[in-house]
Amino acid sequence: MDFRQFIQRGKAISMYRKFMRLTKRITDKQTRLETRQWIREDFHRHARQEDPARIDVLLAQANRHYKELESGVFSML
Repeated sequence: MDFRQFIQRGKAISMYRKFMRLTKRITDKQTRLETRQWIREDFHRHARQEDPARIDVLLAQANRHYKELESGVFSML
């Protein structure tokens, strides 16, 4: 694992944790469970990605999805 991969791995783990913490704010239990499952499946699907450029794109997409989910969660409160 080179330095870039090490940094990307850390960013991916950090993003995953941010998503999981955000789901704690979802009040409906079933919605929270489904959202957590969706997050797990999405991260697991891309876990073996090795192309650094593709990983950067996936991290950018994850960041956009996080912001969308965050605004949706706050509107549910």
